Amino acid sequence: MNALILITILMVLMALRVPVVFSLLLSCFFYVLFIEPIPFIILAHRMLGSLQIFPLLSLPLYILAADIMNSGRITDEMFKLARSLVGHIKGSMGHVNVVASMIFAGMSGSITADTAGLGKIEIPMMVKAGYDKPFAVAVTGASSIIGPIMPPSIQMILYAMIAEQSVGRLFVGGAIPGLIMGLTIMIAIYYFAVRRNYPHDARRAPWKKIWQSFKQSSWALMTPIIILGGIISGIFTPTEAAVVAVVYAFVISFFIYRTLRLKDLLKMMVGSAVTSALILVIMGAASVFGWIITMENVPALIRDFIMSSTDQQWVVLIILNIVFLIAGCFFDICAIILVFTPMIIPVLTAYQIDLVHWGVVEVLNVCIGFLTPPFGVGLYVLSDLSGLSVAEVMKAVTPFLIPLLVSLALITFFPQLVLWLPGIVFE
Repeated sequence: MNALILITILMVLMALRVPVVFSLLLSCFFYVLFIEPIPFIILAHRMLGSLQIFPLLSLPLYILAADIMNSGRITDEMFKLARSLVGHIKGSMGHVNVVASMIFAGMSGSITADTAGLGKIEIPMMVKAGYDKPFAVAVTGASSIIGPIMPPSIQMILYAMIAEQSVGRLFVGGAIPGLIMGLTIMIAIYYFAVRRNYPHDARRAPWKKIWQSFKQSSWALMTPIIILGGIISGIFTPTEAAVVAVVYAFVISFFIYRTLRLKDLLKMMVGSAVTSALILVIMGAASVFGWIITMENVPALIRDFIMSSTDQQWVVLIILNIVFLIAGCFFDICAIILVFTPMIIPVLTAYQIDLVHWGVVEVLNVCIGFLTPPFGVGLYVLSDLSGLSVAEVMKAVTPFLIPLLVSLALITFFPQLVLWLPGIVFE
């Protein structure tokens, strides 16, 4: 009963749009003031102790690397390469949008960075090429979901810390699902392009032009190769890889492409610090909330309830998918990962569901919620970028939830799509 009161207070506060960190802390304060008296110093120790984890140092660094890579000529070169590869297919600029997001996802790992950063270029580019704005907005929103799935991924780092799993395995495990998502979205784009007669390049780009585009973007393309290659080979850890990513992004942006100014770098550093601080405060508050939930024996109760209802792993996967999809429609992505994950780990363990497999499934679930009506944050980001009303964005985005849900179903019920590559790489 105590736990139910605590969770109810949290859900009500978050539904009322109280900032996530305050929702978590206020519900915890209510618990210790009126339900179970606990010295506040213990809560402070729990909060600070949860942040003293070495891999968390990578958060601000990956965010900073994404900001640097998102400046100037780097993204332009990505689009030129993508257009030379898929510009001849019907719905060409939509496909360019997706391919560019898949390439850039390996550099940013942030759904917000992909939506806001690339959206400023992708939406006007598609409108200028003859596509209607709602379609351009929908494609941009759908392709941005690939960012947190393809390595590196900030959301994967948070899940790895909570579930005590290898960040490297989660990074590598997201590669094939990311490709599947890109393919299913491109199939949907092709379908709409044929029905609506959207334009496309008359001819396939000659190999010479493709090679030229590849050479011009090769410096940027090396970023995910360096990050993953270093992690897989053991040259550096995922945390150290974040440092390498920042240094490399700075070198190619400042010395090679020459699009980065030092005064802009200072703004980016401040921005990454602010964003990281917000995530870490939420994580600390979620840790306190999770500790209270565990003390109330909620994870064990959830496990026992599900085990008494079914003994089929696939049924449990469906239940968990539904729960996370619904949660993703209403609540912050990081908050869902930090609050819900500790509750379901006993269930995953009891049903022998691989935690790396579920990590990729969970992140995709909550990221789909980023675009899901009525409260998906991505809908409002896209509305601000495009000038369309939120209702118009919702109507445009809804059909593209189908390929995303198909991708989710595939990786949920075919675990080897996630586990095959880490099994080879980390043997």
